[in-house]
Amino acid sequence: MHDPWIETVTLKPATTPVTVLPPDPATTVVWRMTRAGDSDVLIAGPRTKASYHRTKELPVCVRLRIRPGRVMTLLATAADELVDRTVPLEDVIGPSNLAEQLICYRDRPAEAVEVLRGFLVDQLPSRLPGRLELVTNAVAELSGKIQPRVAETAAGLGVSERYLRRVFRQDVGVSPKHFARITRVRGLIDQARRPWADTAAYAGYTDQSHLIADFRSLMGVTPKAFAAGHVPLSTC
Repeated sequence: MHDPWIETVTLKPATTPVTVLPPDPATTVVWRMTRAGDSDVLIAGPRTKASYHRTKELPVCVRLRIRPGRVMTLLATAADELVDRTVPLEDVIGPSNLAEQLICYRDRPAEAVEVLRGFLVDQLPSRLPGRLELVTNAVAELSGKIQPRVAETAAGLGVSERYLRRVFRQDVGVSPKHFARITRVRGLIDQARRPWADTAAYAGYTDQSHLIADFRSLMGVTPKAFAAGHVPLSTC
């Protein structure tokens, strides 16, 4: 069933030694618990570049990835204020006892997802913003394999390029151009096609050098190094 608000759900904590957080134009709601029983709910904003860190042992870590363009409507907060930040839910919506309510779902993460989603949907305004459809259509257009120019996208949607850039940044968090770059690089992460020249053409890059430069700019390493697991671990 298509969920208009939540794009993907992750129920289990990472089990690999290194957690890879690729660049992501979406905002994610995270509920986690420590072995000591502490519970918190966080809002992880859009990431402009990848980060890598040693995986923390958590018995519970549930993630709800909000569809790009839905953040401002769900959380009444401009997405560009959350870019490259992870903050407590209370910092965004005000005081809440949601983290405490979720503790009883420690062994029932699927049910916790429904509680989290219900909480978010309850925040929706009685009247949805008119530009929601515009941003949704722009996201779909810019997510294609061969991304059009922003000016072409704006013209196709019947708005000025300046207006599209402004509302897109507020509702998604990053500019349309950066969104398209991130989306394309994310599509390469699990790409097993070889050689890279073929992959570049398939993904819409001008050539192999363009692919490698874009991948390294956002992921911090070349595609070859990433595939080999040679990534820079964060000291945070």
